[in-house]
Amino acid sequence: MKMKGNLLSLIILLTFISCQSKADKVKELKLDAITHIYKRDDETAKQKLNKAVKLTPNDPEIYYLMGNILFNESNYQEAINYYEKTIELDSTYAQAYTSLGKIYRIFNDRDKWCENFVKAYQLGDKTVYNDVRHCLPGI
Repeated sequence: MKMKGNLLSLIILLTFISCQSKADKVKELKLDAITHIYKRDDETAKQKLNKAVKLTPNDPEIYYLMGNILFNESNYQEAINYYEKTIELDSTYAQAYTSLGKIYRIFNDRDKWCENFVKAYQLGDKTVYNDVRHCLPGI
């Protein structure tokens, strides 16, 4: 009986260690991707994020970062898809709404632009104040 208890403890410990190392690996991949984004090495950044999403497919930050790469490449429609996935996973991710607002401003779609900037503002992104005040008089 003691052997089974020790074996179970070992399995739990190894599971915990593997989860920790997976989380650490995802964090490392995201940080590497951010570094490559700043260096304008988009292909390497995408590779890092694709590896990260395989490890944690429900991490909204991965989709947000991929959206930023696509935004920087002027691939706005695909960026919208990634920002919307970010919001699907975390509806309080203010920066995703801000980025959507920027795209819809580029598209000159005032309704969607305002909708997203207002939502970002409500979630705490005060950087969109000037955009929001054009949408809602009285702010």
